[in-house]
Amino acid sequence: MAHTLEISVSDLLIDVENPRLPQPNVGQREAQREFARHQQRKLLVLAEDIVRHGLNLADLPIVMPFDARRFVVLEGNRRFVALQALENPDLMVGAFTSTLLTALRKLSAEYQQNPIEAINCLVVKDREEARHMIELRHTGEREGAGIVRWGADESTRFKARAGDLEVHTQALDFLEDHNVLTPERRREVPTASLKRLLSTPEVREKLGVDVQDKKLVRLASDAQVAKALIYVVDRLVSGKTKTKEIYHKADRVKYANALPADIVATPTVKSGRATSAKKGAQPKPKPAPPPKPLRQREQLIPGDCTLNVTELRHRQIESELRRLNLNDYTNAVSVLFRVFIELTADDYITRMKLTTTVDKSLMKKLVAVATDLESRQKLTKQQAIPVHRAAAKDSFLAPSITQMNQYVHNPLGFPAPIDLRAYWDSLQPFFIAIWTP
Repeated sequence: MAHTLEISVSDLLIDVENPRLPQPNVGQREAQREFARHQQRKLLVLAEDIVRHGLNLADLPIVMPFDARRFVVLEGNRRFVALQALENPDLMVGAFTSTLLTALRKLSAEYQQNPIEAINCLVVKDREEARHMIELRHTGEREGAGIVRWGADESTRFKARAGDLEVHTQALDFLEDHNVLTPERRREVPTASLKRLLSTPEVREKLGVDVQDKKLVRLASDAQVAKALIYVVDRLVSGKTKTKEIYHKADRVKYANALPADIVATPTVKSGRATSAKKGAQPKPKPAPPPKPLRQREQLIPGDCTLNVTELRHRQIESELRRLNLNDYTNAVSVLFRVFIELTADDYITRMKLTTTVDKSLMKKLVAVATDLESRQKLTKQQAIPVHRAAAKDSFLAPSITQMNQYVHNPLGFPAPIDLRAYWDSLQPFFIAIWTP
């Protein structure tokens, strides 16, 4: 049964199978960076909204247990990544543009004054329990069962009732209040086109209106303004003014200059727009410091790689591979790595009851496991390539079981930390796919 629970942000994990990710099972850090690369400004805007207003309490993240302490975020990964970015902007170096990264760092400084340490979440037992909820959120209206988005009218009413009317809505209200526009006729107005026209200073000047502090103000008499506005509205409704004719700024300026002389409103008061003072030369912004070179990790398994290894001995080996220093214990790591690969494959074969048995060669077992993971869409074809390459007979390409066997049996087969790191990075999606619920 789904229930709500307050969970520490540090105990949440991004869903490496999230549909927004082009490739599943790429690891926590790379998944976060992929969100940033894909979302860019949208993620920054979300981060800014979180800093200004906090998390949306009306929209709880949906999570499922990963282990005894941690939870996988099934719904709400963008919010989670935005929080992670605010906590540590350096995660986004190389994923965000330099401009967005600078803005993110400024937001992060604000966020650190009042960070979010825990989130109220909806906890489900597994993906299947969450599936319908997520589909209702992301697959359209579904004939009314899903989220029915507001149209222009609903959005306008909401803002009106909240006291925040858009300029074009204020113009239509003015016309309706002066009995020159009926409610029925108003519904026919293409509001996007009217909004576009009133956003142009040259058009507003001809209509005898201006915008001050988001309020439509009249610079001519009510009668003149009403006459000019209704002329514009009538031509939009009748189709005499087409959207393509006023789409670009230059077209709208041309439209303003072509308004009939008897329609143009003569200002009786000065515009409230302040004249911009001439600014002197602005100092050039300091170039952003170059990103610090990434330090090569000293352990085989990256700290942000999350595995839920269930078998005791497998888990002990994983733990040692996370602790042993690659530079100090290169031979031990290479042998343990080779053992961990085979034990992982054997566990999957037994658990999923594959036709291949654990008595087959490791190369054959890897091919069988990778093929099954692909069929279950736990691995993409691209992610499976390193596994098949590792299983190729007489292959010495990284990663390669042939090469790793040399580390075990050949007294002249010396492993190198840089090679072992590359082997793990190539096979990491394979391990995540097997050791993820």
